Amino acid sequence: MHEETPEKPSRQKPASLWKQLTRGAPLAVLLAAALYILYVLLPVLQLVAIAILIAVVLRTLLRWLQKVVKARWLAILLLVGLLGGFGGFLVAVILPSLLHEIQQLLVALPSYLTALTALSVNLHRSFSFVPDLSQGLMQFRQFADQLLGTFPLLLKQTLGATIEVVATLILALYMAYDPATLIDGILRLVPHRQHRRFHRLLKATGVRLRGWIFGTGVAMLFLGVGATLGLWALGVPLALPFGVIAGLLEVVPYFGTIAGTFLPALVALTLSPWKFLSVLLLFLLLNQIDAHLVQPLVMGQQVNLHPVVIILTFLVLGKLLGLIGLLLAVPAAAVFVTFIDEFAPPETAAETTVISGAPRE
Repeated sequence: MHEETPEKPSRQKPASLWKQLTRGAPLAVLLAAALYILYVLLPVLQLVAIAILIAVVLRTLLRWLQKVVKARWLAILLLVGLLGGFGGFLVAVILPSLLHEIQQLLVALPSYLTALTALSVNLHRSFSFVPDLSQGLMQFRQFADQLLGTFPLLLKQTLGATIEVVATLILALYMAYDPATLIDGILRLVPHRQHRRFHRLLKATGVRLRGWIFGTGVAMLFLGVGATLGLWALGVPLALPFGVIAGLLEVVPYFGTIAGTFLPALVALTLSPWKFLSVLLLFLLLNQIDAHLVQPLVMGQQVNLHPVVIILTFLVLGKLLGLIGLLLAVPAAAVFVTFIDEFAPPETAAETTVISGAPRE
């Protein structure tokens, strides 16, 4: 009799177990657990995304400075000095002036809107062809009271988030200082045969994000300088702080100029209705130039994103993540379109170029 050789342990069991877990009900459970974990970790993921974006900005600025001064150590010193000087300027000049003006606005605006409401009613009674704007002014007063009333709470919450801000900045500095180690760690999770594609995808994403940084910088500079000069010419107080704030809010394209209009318009309203209208016209002009000239020529060429893609990303991420979603909308759209360009089938390449905004060959 021949002795039966013992059966070797099957190597197919792990594979079959994996197939069982990725089919039917087990797969649904795994997906539900993964989505729940992502939902719980969403605040952390938001901070990580912002840290990555800040790291890309810092690396891009460092690269530009290094091209100018040649020496890396000198470029690092210049970057630290510029960032420290700008932060000190915001804390020492912009914020105190802004808080002082908001306090005066909280005191003066209600009585001024009440006087405008009475003036509108009297004009309508005396001259019937003059429209009665009292209802609109009352609604505007309620809206302004609510918005200005929530400002101290918003400022308190912003100052209370110091730990998250410091942690995000430290994380961004580590990412900007040594991105190669982080990329090598990510590559360990990527199959070896996909390493070349990963590097190609990373390079294309970096090009688009650097283009976004350049385009955003140009748009912020245009709006900040334009708003400062325009408000100064109109005689509106705190033209420089309002211009700086309007420029910083331009990081949210299309909607940043609208948000930057509100506070200087309210201050102008306490001076005279004509200055209020002048400020609205000023920001309307700046917004039109930004939307039809700066954004298409600078942002469109640098990032190659269609405006429809940007607006849809704003709506989706704004609904999901709020203010942080608006800040991350354009970078997220750039990354999304880069993934589409990389993983789309070759026969649909022409269609993806239309989505991304790049011209067809």
